Amino acid sequence: MNRELEALILAYEKVSASKDKEAEHYRPAFESLLDKVMERQPNLSRDILRKSVIKAHRKWALKQDTKPPAIPPTA
Repeated sequence: MNRELEALILAYEKVSASKDKEAEHYRPAFESLLDKVMERQPNLSRDILRKSVIKAHRKWALKQDTKPPAIPPTA
């Protein structure tokens, strides 16, 4: 996974997993990362970027939930 995308996903995870006031604390960091991407990709729509990060976050979160157990079952 691209490091930049991973950073965006993890920043969005903090925002989405937090309650109201705590989420507002994490939101500026997420927005700052979006700003950095927008600076490098001026033709990219911020709304499309945000939706893409949210979609990637959903996929990432599903993979986190389906990890196999650390200890394999005995036969």
